[in-house]
Amino acid sequence: MIIDLSYVKKEQEKFLEHLSNVKGYNYQKDSFCVPYWIILALQSELGEILQASSIHKWWSDEKVNKGHLIEECADFLAHLGNVSNILNVDMIFENLEIQTTAPDTTFNKLAYRITTLSGSKNQARNQLINYLVPLFLELLYSLGFNIEQLECAYEHKMKKNYERF
Repeated sequence: MIIDLSYVKKEQEKFLEHLSNVKGYNYQKDSFCVPYWIILALQSELGEILQASSIHKWWSDEKVNKGHLIEECADFLAHLGNVSNILNVDMIFENLEIQTTAPDTTFNKLAYRITTLSGSKNQARNQLINYLVPLFLELLYSLGFNIEQLECAYEHKMKKNYERF
């Protein structure tokens, strides 16, 4: 399976430029490693996916708001696009096999990989390509979504972001 997420990389670059031009917001760049702000952003967004999914609340009878959950997944995808821009990695994945497992297992694996992203850019590229994106897509499918739904949610979220800023 080939998954092309290059549109995310391009859109995130455009959006960060928009924030700089319109609001004067300039994000921290680091030439040797992944900036900590992006690691924190990924951790935060993963936590928001967890909250929206209620995977950890096995006792709860509340229904999951699927619209909110896919929006949180789109937010996480946006930050993966930011990472790909920092690392100059195309977001086209060939021969990607997506195997769904228990979401709680995938959450923990993804959280670990995000936390260990702070090494050199070469190490981070390997993490992004071989772990972060595949684990995120595994989580996406484990939560009952697909790539098309994610793309639609991402486009919708970016429209909202441009309206906000």
